[in-house]
Formats: sequence, C-alpha cells, structure tokens
Amino acid sequence: MPLQPLHLRLVEADEAILDSDNSMDPISAFEVDHVLKLGLCDVLESIADALPHTADASLATIAGRILRNGLPEHVALEEEHLFPMLRRRNAGDQACQKVLLQLEHEHGSDETFAFEIADELDQIAEARAPKNAEMLGYMLRGFFVSLRRHIRWENATVIPLARRTLTEADLFELRDAVAARPQTEDGLQILDTVPTAIATRDKNEPGCPIAPDKK
Repeated sequence: MPLQPLHLRLVEADEAILDSDNSMDPISAFEVDHVLKLGLCDVLESIADALPHTADASLATIAGRILRNGLPEHVALEEEHLFPMLRRRNAGDQACQKVLLQLEHEHGSDETFAFEIADELDQIAEARAPKNAEMLGYMLRGFFVSLRRHIRWENATVIPLARRTLTEADLFELRDAVAARPQTEDGLQILDTVPTAIATRDKNEPGCPIAPDKK
C-alpha cells in the first residue's frame, strides 16, 4: 500500500494548533498527535506489506523508537491531564465514564503490544531479518488495525467532548501540560522523517533480501 506523504497531512494539522489569538489550542495538539499516530500506522503497514521478502532497516528503526517513546508520551498526556479533566466536567455522564475507562484499557493493551513489536523491529534494524516474518506480519497488522480504530474513536468522542465541556481554566492547564511535555527525538514528531526515508529507500534500495531462518 503506497504511503500518503506525511508532511502534506501535517501542514493543516500544524496550522490547527494556532487559534485566532495566535496562542496554542491544546485540544488541536491532540488532533495533531492523532495524525502522527496514523502516520505510524502507515509505516507499520508498509513494513508488514514488505514481509517476508524485504526489510527496511530505516523504517524499522523509526517505528521502534516511536513505539517505545512517542506513544507512551502521548498516552501519558491523555491519561494524566485530558481524561481527568473530562471526568470532572462529565461526572454525571456514565456513558462518558465508560468510554474513558475503555480507552484507558486499550492504552494499556496497546503499550504492551507496542513494546513486543518494537523488540521484533530491532531485529530488522540490526540484521534486516525478523526472527519470524509470518509472526511479525500478524503482529503488525493486528496492532495498526486496532490503533486506527482507537484513533477514530477518540476523534469521534473525546475531541468533541473536550471542545464542548472543558472550561477556560481547563484549557489553560492543558496548554501548560502540552507545552511542558518532553520534546525528544524519539517522540511522535520523528515521523516527519518518514517521507524522506521512504523516498530514499524506493529510489536507491529495491529491497534487502531477508535471510532464511537458520536451523
């Protein structure tokens, strides 16, 4: 499946962070993260589609770093700041409480799965050959399908709820939390490098053969 250049999607997403007062809209920051997470899903699908005949060490390295660092940073921002605010402002809404609880449950499951996949991608990054290509392909597809559904659900429920119910004081506090989060090279923003990595691979490297399993 060809990847849509991520930098094109990020143009509108980055502009969405600024409101009419030229100050950061913290809710839009979560929407930008969601765009980046969908970019990660594209990368993981590209890796899965290449198996078992080719392996791209550069994409595997990028994806592994995001799975270990970028995703946990985003989840922490949601669970430590956004979700508690939504719980307070919607204390009497049982449907809202259940949605947030389910999303937190999925975060926990995804994080465990993400670390397992990152370990497998390290094998590609180091040796350009997964230990078990069939298993890795199954893991990748299960993960990015689930993550895409999770993001769609958050976009359809959490983002509109935040815009409806958070107060100015909440937004001020959330803005500080977004601004204070770690800005590491292993965060979601590393996905900016993906279009270049893919273009270089497609132009110069038709694919690196995966070595057969050694018995």
